[in-house]
Amino acid sequence: MVKLTAQAAGTPWPIRLGERLTAFGNLSLALLLALLMGRLMELSGVLVTTEVPRDVGMVILAALRSDLVLFLELLVFLLPLFLACRMILRGKNADVRVYGGLGSLVLIGAVALSSYFLFSRVPLGSDLFGYSLGDILTTARGGYHFTELSVATLLLPLAVFWVALRIFNRHPVLKARAALLLLGIAVTLSVSGVRPLPARGALRSEFAYNVAANKAALFIAETIAHLRPPLPVTRRVPDTAQQFRYLDPQYPFLRGEDTHDVLGEYFNFEPGAPPPNIVFLGVEGLGRAFSGPNAYLGSFTPFLDELAGQSLYFENFLASQGRTFASLPSILGSLPFAEQGFNSFGRGMPKSLTLLSILKRSGYRTRFFCGTRLDFDHQGDFLEQQGIDLMVGIGDYDASYHRLPGSDWGYADREILRKALLTERDDSARPYVDYVQTISTHPRYAVPGQEKYLRLFEDRMRELQFSEAEKANHRPYREIYSTILYTDAALRTYFEEAAKLPGYRNTIFIITGDHRLAEIPPSTRIDRYHVPLIIFSPRLSRPARIQSISSHLDIAPTLLAFLRHRYGLAAPDRVTWVGSGLDMEPSLRNVHRYPLKRAITSLDQYVSGMFFLDGDLLFAIERDLDLEPVRDDAALERLRAEFADYQARNALFQREHRLIPDGVYTAYFPRR
Repeated sequence: MVKLTAQAAGTPWPIRLGERLTAFGNLSLALLLALLMGRLMELSGVLVTTEVPRDVGMVILAALRSDLVLFLELLVFLLPLFLACRMILRGKNADVRVYGGLGSLVLIGAVALSSYFLFSRVPLGSDLFGYSLGDILTTARGGYHFTELSVATLLLPLAVFWVALRIFNRHPVLKARAALLLLGIAVTLSVSGVRPLPARGALRSEFAYNVAANKAALFIAETIAHLRPPLPVTRRVPDTAQQFRYLDPQYPFLRGEDTHDVLGEYFNFEPGAPPPNIVFLGVEGLGRAFSGPNAYLGSFTPFLDELAGQSLYFENFLASQGRTFASLPSILGSLPFAEQGFNSFGRGMPKSLTLLSILKRSGYRTRFFCGTRLDFDHQGDFLEQQGIDLMVGIGDYDASYHRLPGSDWGYADREILRKALLTERDDSARPYVDYVQTISTHPRYAVPGQEKYLRLFEDRMRELQFSEAEKANHRPYREIYSTILYTDAALRTYFEEAAKLPGYRNTIFIITGDHRLAEIPPSTRIDRYHVPLIIFSPRLSRPARIQSISSHLDIAPTLLAFLRHRYGLAAPDRVTWVGSGLDMEPSLRNVHRYPLKRAITSLDQYVSGMFFLDGDLLFAIERDLDLEPVRDDAALERLRAEFADYQARNALFQREHRLIPDGVYTAYFPRR
C-alpha cells in the first residue's frame, strides 16, 4: 500500500517538498468533500424548514461556485501552515494528523457559521464584533438550542472528513503533476481577484443571496472590511446633497428646528387640558409581512389589526435598523448611528437631547420597562444619560412574574406589560412617557402556554382561508407565529386593563416594531425594515391609513412639534434630528431621505424618494414596498452624493464626539 508520509531522513529536500505537496493536494480532496457535505446539510435544512426560493436552480449553482472558490483560496492559506507543521511533526501518519488538525478547525468554523444561518436565517458577519461578550452569551443562551439537524450539520462533515482523509492517504488519486496543477489553480485564482461571494444582484432576493453565499467566505469578507482602517473624511459633497440647513461645521448634525405639527388636526384638543401621557410599545420583531392589511404572509395580529382601524396607521413605515441595537436612539431621539450605533459609545456617549430629556424638563415622569438585561446593547447607559426616572429590567421582577420558558432572555411579554400597568396605575399624578420593550417574539420563540397559541395558529390560518399549500409553507415557522399570536393577545389584555386607568383618555399610544424578525426570510432587501406604526389615542378625532413612507427617525420630531404647538411645551430651537417628521399623505410617496443600518457594523443602505440604494445596487420602491432593480445613472449618482453627505457627517461625529453645543444641552441638564 502506498502511503503519503514523509520519507526517510537523507531524502533530498526537493523530493520531500514534492511529496508533501502531493500529499497536501490529495488530503485536500477530503476537505472538499467535507465542505460539500456541510453545504448539502445546510441546503437540506433550508429546503426542509423554509419556503424554497423561486430561483432555486440559480441558488444551488451560485452556492457550488461560492464553495469551490473558497476551497481553492483556503488551500493557499493552509499550504504554508501544513508545511510549517510538518517540519515540526514527524512520524507515522504525520500528514494525516497535521492536515486533520488544520482541516478540523476550518470545518468547525464553517459548520458553526452554517448552523448559525440555519437557526437565524441571517449569515453571521462582522456584526459579531459590535457586541460585548455578555451580549453574545445572552443571545446564545436565550436563543440557540441544539436540534438533530444542528448536531448532524456539525458531526457529519467532520466524520466524512476523517474517513476521507484516511482513504486518500492510503489510496491517493492525484499524482504529483495533478496535485501541483490544483495548487497552481488555487494560487492563480487567489491573485486574480476572483472572489467566492456571488454578485449582490445576481439572485432574486436577499434571502436567496444569503443561502447561496458561502457563510465562511461572507464572514471573512465582512471581518476584513471591518478591520480595515476607515478612509479619512476628506471628500467634499455638493450642497444639493444636503437635506437640511446645518448651522455649525463643528456640530455636523446641528440644525434649526422646523418640524411642522402634522398630528394636531387628528386630535380633539381641549384648551387648558394637561399634556398627554405618551406610551411607546416597541414590539420585538414586529413586521408588516405578518401584521396588518395586505400582509403578504397573512396577518397574525388580529388585535393590532382591530386597533389599527381606530388609529393613525402607517402601512409603509420603516425601522431605521435591522436589529434592536439602534431602536431607542432612533425612536426617542432621531439620533445618528455613529459607527456601531449611538449606544455603542456606552458611558462615553456624546451629549444629546431626546424626547425623554426634553419632556422631563417639562414635568414628565420618564420610565422604561423591559424583561431583559438593561445593559444589553448599552440601553441602560443611553437611558441614564437621558436622565430616566425609572428603569425596570430582568432583576426587578418578583416571584409572581413568569420568565420565558427555556431561555435566559428574561420575562414574557404579558409579564412586562403587567409590570408597566401596575406602575402606571400607582403613579398617575404627573404626565409620563413610558417605553415598554417586548421580547417574546425572539429566538427561541418559546412562550408560556405555547400549545394554546400553536392551536390558535392553525385556527388563524383557517380564518385567513389559506390553501393547503399556504398552510404547508407556514407550518415550518409555527413556533414563531405562535409567539406573534401570544404577544398580540398580551397587547389586547394590556389595552383592556389600560382603559381602566384614570389617565387613559389622555394617553397617546405609539406601537411599532424595532425591526422585522429575520427567521421568516424577508422577501426583499427592504423587508427587514418594513414595520407598522400605529398611533392610537382615545383623543383621536378620526382614524387614517397612511401609505406615504416615514421611519423611526421621524417619530420624535413629530411628537415634539405636536406638544410644542398644542400644549406650549418648551423645546429646543436647535436640534440634531436625522429625520424630518412623519408624512401624513394618504397615498404612496416618500419625501424623506435617510440611511438604514442593517447590522451593528454595516452602513450600506439608503432611502431617498422612491429609490433604495444597497451598496451599488439601485432599486425603485413600488407598492407595498416591493423593490424593482432599475438602471438610472442620474438617480444613482444623486443617492450616492446624499449618502456620502450623511456618511461624512456621521464619521465626523464619530471622531469628534460632538452633537450639540453646551448651551443647548444645559438648558435641559443644568450644571450643578
